[in-house]
Amino acid sequence: MKTLLILYAGPEPRVVEQMLDAHGAGGWTELTHARGAGASGRHEGTRAWPGDTTVFLSVVPAEQMESLTAAIVSTRAGLGVGERLHAAVLPTDAFI
Repeated sequence: MKTLLILYAGPEPRVVEQMLDAHGAGGWTELTHARGAGASGRHEGTRAWPGDTTVFLSVVPAEQMESLTAAIVSTRAGLGVGERLHAAVLPTDAFI
C-alpha cells in the first residue's frame, strides 16, 4: 500500500478530486486552506502572500500507483497559469 499526498494551489481543487475518482483511488481526504512556503513561493492567505493550498490524502494499493502517477503528471500539465500541483508517494505498512 502507498499513501498519496497531493498539494494543489489554485482556484479549482475539484480537478484533483475528479482525477482521483476517475483513476480508482477509492477514497481520499481533503484538507483545505493549508498554508506554507516552497519552491513556488509562500501561500499564507494574506494580501502579501495570497492563496492557500488544498491537501489531498489517499491510501491506495501499490499496483495503482503507476496509473495514478501518470494521471497526476497529465493533470499537472493541463493546469492554468498560477496553479500548482505537487505529489509525494509514501510507503504505508498498514491502513487500519
